[in-house]
Amino acid sequence: MPAQIRRQGEWMRPVDERILEHLSERALSSSPRVILSRTEFHDLDVSKIGVRERLRVLSQAGLVEPSTPNHGSFELTVWGRMYLDGDVAADQIVPYPDARRAGYVLG
Repeated sequence: MPAQIRRQGEWMRPVDERILEHLSERALSSSPRVILSRTEFHDLDVSKIGVRERLRVLSQAGLVEPSTPNHGSFELTVWGRMYLDGDVAADQIVPYPDARRAGYVLG
């Protein structure tokens, strides 16, 4: 079966794909510190705060979700897996904070 083409949203940054791929490969949650320690992130100009911010945006888009109450670690959602498989078009998603989606709004 041919690889699916991912449709990125205008809101996405290059680091977003790597974060999603990292979470997919680990099959467990990861913190910004652990994510940033991976060699595939060394060529990107991104800090721990930058990774945390991108996780917040990906969370608001529904592609990842916090796995701890303090939002210290994140895991891939079903939608995140579907995006990586090419089954969800991120260009149709608009990340936004929504208090009705507990855990998706980070302080």
